[in-house]
Amino acid sequence: MLEDLVGLAREKSSEKRRELMGRVADHFVEGSERYSEREIHLFGEVMAKLLERSDATSQATLSEKLSRDENTPRDIALQLANEEISIARPMLENSPNLTSDDLMSLVGSKGTEHRVSISRRSDLNVEITDELIKHGECEVLRAISGNQNAPISDWGFGSIAEQAADDEQIQANLASRKDMSLAAAKNVLPLLPPHAQQKLMGLLEDDTGELEALIGQAVHDTSIKTIENKAKRIDTIKLLEQHKAGERSLDSIISYLSSQDRPMDIAMVISRLSKIPEEQVASSLLKINGQGIVLLCKALNMGREAFHDLARMRYARLSLPSSKADELALAYEDVDVGIAQRTLRFVNVRNSVSTSAA
Repeated sequence: MLEDLVGLAREKSSEKRRELMGRVADHFVEGSERYSEREIHLFGEVMAKLLERSDATSQATLSEKLSRDENTPRDIALQLANEEISIARPMLENSPNLTSDDLMSLVGSKGTEHRVSISRRSDLNVEITDELIKHGECEVLRAISGNQNAPISDWGFGSIAEQAADDEQIQANLASRKDMSLAAAKNVLPLLPPHAQQKLMGLLEDDTGELEALIGQAVHDTSIKTIENKAKRIDTIKLLEQHKAGERSLDSIISYLSSQDRPMDIAMVISRLSKIPEEQVASSLLKINGQGIVLLCKALNMGREAFHDLARMRYARLSLPSSKADELALAYEDVDVGIAQRTLRFVNVRNSVSTSAA
């Protein structure tokens, strides 16, 4: 059957190729468990040729049809997973043919939407979830924390909780994780609002009596943390007022906040000065890919030393070597201020249009 279809792969008509791709995929899925290794290999060759000449709609349809079939050639699964998200999503979320190494590579090389799709898989391991969490993207953290099949390390739970202060969805997801260890809960509970604390504590299993003490400590720590956060916000507002009055430079503010390990307050400062939403700045600040925060800081004409301080803080937060901060600071010097400022204006216009449309 498959041999008879090989010749049709030479068709030049896009409609014919789309029809052929659909027919081959349907035949394969219907009987893949009965095909020999040679036939499966032949299928892969036919699909590879068709994919070279097919449009995005055809590729997306193929990806959906083949995404759950364990006999789909790995090369085809990987090729589709590397395409734009409308094509890649089914493979990223469902394909049993993508290995852990494949997924780790995709997490590092693709964008946020690809990482969100990977976060929804049912077969993730802790190494992959930790790598996803390190990117610090809100959409990814929502997906990971809400995926009950995704194992999360104690470090991972703490990292997610640190970024959940203003995100009710992440808070709700964390409060539903009955797989959280008591060690992780000690760090997570103080970072959650009271109602989420109570829900999580109701799920935790404890045969040692430690939970009762943990409840009291969590309530105490939450109160302290709330007071501390409010004080830090007030302090940051004062710093912004001093900057506006010409009494303090942006560089000195960033270096000070970096030395205090206060990324959310840095995000507030950059947000106020750049007019970019604070959540958007915070996401850029804590992503492994530093391109976004580089452009923001350069657009504000931040000095290299201040940016280096910021870079050291962010890479420490991401548990990555300080050499990465040195590399980012060197790259920062090469960015053109004019290009960065034009990019910032473009982003502001786009955000303004999006807000008006909403």
